Amino acid sequence: MKEDIVLQNEILTVKIHPLGAELCSIKKGGEEYIWQADPTVWGFSAPVLFPVCGRIKNDTYTFNGKSYNMGRHGFARFSEFNIEKADKSGVIFSLSSSEKTKKEYPFDFKFNVNFELKANKINITYSVYNPSEETIYFSFGGHEGFSCPEGAEEYSVTFTDDNSLVRYMVDGGFYNGETEQVALNCGKLQLKYSEFEKCTYIFRDFKSDSVILENKDSTREVKVSFDKPTVLALWTLEGRKYLCIEPWWGSSQDMDFNGDFSERYGVISLEPNKTFAKTHSIEIL
Repeated sequence: MKEDIVLQNEILTVKIHPLGAELCSIKKGGEEYIWQADPTVWGFSAPVLFPVCGRIKNDTYTFNGKSYNMGRHGFARFSEFNIEKADKSGVIFSLSSSEKTKKEYPFDFKFNVNFELKANKINITYSVYNPSEETIYFSFGGHEGFSCPEGAEEYSVTFTDDNSLVRYMVDGGFYNGETEQVALNCGKLQLKYSEFEKCTYIFRDFKSDSVILENKDSTREVKVSFDKPTVLALWTLEGRKYLCIEPWWGSSQDMDFNGDFSERYGVISLEPNKTFAKTHSIEIL
């Protein structure tokens, strides 16, 4: 296994695993802001989702009449990425299609994850290039778990430009057709474990281009900004000491969806020799 890549400046020290291009540490003044993967609780820190976000029914989908098997959130998080460029301020990871990936996903692709450290902010850019002569279909997204040492229920998430939200309810990872109105207090959503026991928070239609995670005395604050994702998910479970903030350019599917992969809600289509890229950022305040 390749060694972690370390990005560092006078404010932050950041570490990323080449396996999965997974952000595994952000430290400021010696204080850790990323959940340290614990397989007895949740064994990831910040998995990269590609070429699908969320679940596929029975882990099986069809494309052009042929069936393929692929697990939740795709295979990128279990893949060893190549390192195209690295220094103290940034790194570019790449993953390309192969005989192995085509067993799960029939398309040619080059998927890059670019981390850039600037002052107290990390910019993360996902990009997909289509080298083939056919249109390809995919989704990608982030799944960073932010450390909440006091427990997630001691934290809130503030939406910068929303006063209320519609929550899309899921059952077993699939949309069940139900929604709930979520009232915010001056944009603030106070986290409650009981709400996460219902299901993940999933928001589709929102105005905010960033959210702020902070504890009750505002001694820990993290701002996550994003470039118009299809879905924003918030996830934790009872008693856990992290919150995942997940901008997805893609989505889980409806419970009764049985269509072609190209018809999934939020799927991105990319023409030959084109590139699609989106960025989100993490800022330690």
